[in-house]
Amino acid sequence: MKKLIYIIPAFALFAAVGCNKNMEEGPLENLDSSFIFDPVDKNGSYADQFLNDIYGNMPNGWNRIGNSMLDAATDDAVPSMRGSSIEDLRFGRIDPFGNPDDVWTSRYTVIRKVNVFLAKVDRVPIENEVKGYWKAEARFLRAYAYFELMKRYGGVPLMGERIGTLAEDLQVPRSSFEACVNYVSGELDAIKPLLRTGPAAGGDFGRITNTAALALQARLHLYAASPLFNAGNLGTQNKELTGYTDVSAGAVKARWQKAADVAKELIDLNTHIIEPNNRYINIFITRDSKEIILSYLRANTSDVEQNNGPVGFTKFSHRGYTSPTQDLAEAFLMTNGKPITDPTSGYDPDKPNVNRDARFNLVFFFNGSKWLKRTVETFDGGLDRPGGNITQTQTGYYLRKFMYNAETASSLGAQPHNFPLFRFAEVYLNYAEALTEANDATQADAVAALNKIRSRGGMKTAVPNSVPKDELLTLIRNERRVELCFEEHRFWDIRRWMIARQLFTGDLHGQQIVRADDGTVTYTKVAVGKVAFNDRMHLYPIPQTELYRNRNLVQNPLW
Repeated sequence: MKKLIYIIPAFALFAAVGCNKNMEEGPLENLDSSFIFDPVDKNGSYADQFLNDIYGNMPNGWNRIGNSMLDAATDDAVPSMRGSSIEDLRFGRIDPFGNPDDVWTSRYTVIRKVNVFLAKVDRVPIENEVKGYWKAEARFLRAYAYFELMKRYGGVPLMGERIGTLAEDLQVPRSSFEACVNYVSGELDAIKPLLRTGPAAGGDFGRITNTAALALQARLHLYAASPLFNAGNLGTQNKELTGYTDVSAGAVKARWQKAADVAKELIDLNTHIIEPNNRYINIFITRDSKEIILSYLRANTSDVEQNNGPVGFTKFSHRGYTSPTQDLAEAFLMTNGKPITDPTSGYDPDKPNVNRDARFNLVFFFNGSKWLKRTVETFDGGLDRPGGNITQTQTGYYLRKFMYNAETASSLGAQPHNFPLFRFAEVYLNYAEALTEANDATQADAVAALNKIRSRGGMKTAVPNSVPKDELLTLIRNERRVELCFEEHRFWDIRRWMIARQLFTGDLHGQQIVRADDGTVTYTKVAVGKVAFNDRMHLYPIPQTELYRNRNLVQNPLW
């Protein structure tokens, strides 16, 4: 069955079905087999639309929290717009009564819809092969929903195949974190042979494949092995809900090895690729990159450019909501492998992209870069940093990543934008990290995996096998920061590594750029804000409304 998966809002599904059915009002999942799961619908059109609607509830990235990206609550960016709800995450202002990233209800809605689908889809008279794919895809979406809950809250209620109704009193307690990991991993093991073989191509691009199941499983076990869930120090009660109870060295190493093994299983399939550096930008703006394992697909738009582009391009309604930090910019090395803060690196602040990691040009708009036939001006008083009470860069940078090639274009048009949920570069980085953590000394395979991703940046020298383990882990963590920036990894990485508190003790930085009358430009590193963090922020609080509704739930520690 050839069909691209695009996001279908619920009202569109009602409209599509309503053309031919006398519909009752109510949620989609309350429509019984006489409507959505129709025994005479030989093509399964309505059931397919129901499944597509569940697809539409996958994470969608970009400017999803108060017009800001999630990375604006890390050390990689600050929001350009004052008063964005992302500041609740930046400054630790969330609580059980309010959280702009609370997904408890939305993920359990997905889980319930999947259970409805699995319980009723056999009534639809479509061919068994297609029905088998659909069931496996639905089970993946349910597993993914559980993972999104677990990384935020720890152990959560496992609903099994329950559907329930609003009238039922579902007092389901939280399962242990370990039980949740085992359930999700077991589901992924079960569906891997039932899914289409990845990578999906052509009309199937966007469908869930066996490689997507492996990618989720690899990430699941990477998180499960990380210090956050193996430290045993988030609280004195209900420790089984916030991590493993067996945190012995041997048990933790076995978890890291499991994460490495799953990632290696996906790598060894040799089905996906790492795009060369001259196609890095295409990963995010084409529909069929073989580096993409699974992405959030939408119809063609120009909103990514409009939301994040430099504000001086008023003709194109650029809003500049995202201000990447100087701290992130400094994570991009010179091609000689040295950081720009090293006096011997050869860095020239007047030419920040010269001899830099090739991805620098594709992540940042900086003073002097090109966009829509003009030079970006982020010096004080420049077109893209005019001053006054308007939203504009706070750091001297704007976000370039995810935008199509428009350096020499004269206009903006609707283009494909894929938010990568899983891509092959992450799998290599997962493998490198897990294998390094699982062993007492540096492993050559981990170094090779790291070098494969670093080579995309045009590094002239490879990391040697002789590098000490601690140094290798530092390099891997920095590479994750650079390669996966603004893909919603940094926010969770610094929590699972339990380094957020030490990272956020000082200021975040940007650049003050001054251009003199003679054209001379000076760059000064300046403070642009802080991020607040305390231990309770390692996990989100369970929403208070859920604690009122379900008396068997217990709150996370420190909330």
